[in-house]
Amino acid sequence: MSLIEARRNRKWIGCIDFGTAMSKAAVVRRKPRTELTSADVVPLAIGDRDGMGVRSGLLLPSVVYVSDQGTILFGKDAEDAAIRGERRSRQAFVSPKEYLSTRDPGALDEALEREIDPTGDFTGRKLLALFLAHLLVRAGRAAAIANVPWPVPLRIARPAWDEERAVAGEQALRSLVLQAFAIADRLGGQLSASGGITHDAARSALAAVMSDQRFLHPAALPDVFELSANASASVLEATAVAAGAIGDTRRRVVVLADIGGGSSDFGAFMTGLPGRGVLGEVDGSSGILRLAGDRLDVLLKFYIFKQARIDPFDSGSKGIVAHVRANQRAFKEALFTTGQLTIELVDNFLTVRKEDFLASPDVQEFARLLRSTFHDTLERGVACARENQLQGRRTPVEALLTGGGRSLPMVTDFITDPPLPIRLDEASPEIPDGPLDQTFLDLRPQLAVAIGGAVMDLPHQTARVRIRDVVDATTRTVREIANAVNTVRDIVDAAQPVHDAARAANPPPAANASGPPRIPSPAARLT
Repeated sequence: MSLIEARRNRKWIGCIDFGTAMSKAAVVRRKPRTELTSADVVPLAIGDRDGMGVRSGLLLPSVVYVSDQGTILFGKDAEDAAIRGERRSRQAFVSPKEYLSTRDPGALDEALEREIDPTGDFTGRKLLALFLAHLLVRAGRAAAIANVPWPVPLRIARPAWDEERAVAGEQALRSLVLQAFAIADRLGGQLSASGGITHDAARSALAAVMSDQRFLHPAALPDVFELSANASASVLEATAVAAGAIGDTRRRVVVLADIGGGSSDFGAFMTGLPGRGVLGEVDGSSGILRLAGDRLDVLLKFYIFKQARIDPFDSGSKGIVAHVRANQRAFKEALFTTGQLTIELVDNFLTVRKEDFLASPDVQEFARLLRSTFHDTLERGVACARENQLQGRRTPVEALLTGGGRSLPMVTDFITDPPLPIRLDEASPEIPDGPLDQTFLDLRPQLAVAIGGAVMDLPHQTARVRIRDVVDATTRTVREIANAVNTVRDIVDAAQPVHDAARAANPPPAANASGPPRIPSPAARLT
């Protein structure tokens, strides 16, 4: 059966979260979100491999490796091969979402560095299409095991790109997904086999698919996607996470920090009153910081070199430098989990303590930038809550932390030591009619975008909610605003006229359902 032309099962909706470090996928039954149960929410185990251990089957490493042995590897296989290749100065193609976010669209067709592609045959676009084809084949296999249909209409999660990049990015993402389905039709199970696919098979499939003009004009195959009212197939990641944690019980302002591997998304949103199904972005609150978990990996690498007095550019240090580079992410995870890390060097051992690493100047600057950006977003969210009150009734504010970097010490500090004098308490997420297995619950912050992007009745995105006094607010004013927001137990919803007045002042464009849904998501409540 051809996946590209197959009739989609419209009783379900899927979403691909094309992550910087890890990619995720989920399908959700097409039902009003108030009627969803745990049986209707199915994250797909796209990272599972037959007979081989993985950190989690629900996460697929966003890695492609062009080997010297004539094969292309994906996911964990690619990670392992990249570790072995470090000693030969080889590199994997990593962080595909960051590649899309930071490169000019035209650069997707440029040749890659020889360290990534020694053959000179594969561009960024080609490796992205091959990786997505691998993901889609694994998603189909995982759906069959979970006894849910595949293929289904898809949404694609995307970062908060600026307006110009959003247009080009939407086009690129949709074309890549279509090309990936067509590649999957040609290569089938080869894409998920241990050992990857041969260079020749990849070249042959790419030559046929990349020349098919249908895939450059996604409107020609609309059934592949779950389109919003404005014909978009994408879902903003920040909006997905925020809306996914919002019930229909009250008006509130939601402040989001989505800390990923290669970038961090921030935003503040105001919801409508019960039954309204709308979500408005707080003006000026959203943005991307090109700083996240991967950057901390790099800082730890150079911290180790400095403590061990290793010159990373000296030829005599090549072996230990390759070892540290290949394992920097695992080293970071071990350091933050156990509190210290012991590394075997050439003729001795080096022990790194978490508190010493966190106190280093580079890490302190990393933490300052994250905290400063979250502060600015929180400031706007609190000001919005302050302005949208009536007769002394204040709008509650929630801070949501999600993404793979959510557990970083400087991010958890957002809750234990918030950047404004506000008390934030972490709430416990739930899915209707649980319980769910612990593995799923532990990964909920990373699955929030994929699950949320697949829910049927995404809130309509209204015009931005404008605030008057935050741009020139002094620290004193901000603190007065923050202190004016009392405990959640003392807060009741703002009256309907407030929301109507805001919408009248900012007439919405045509309703856009590309914003997202209610997924149970980890939240930190302002109290």
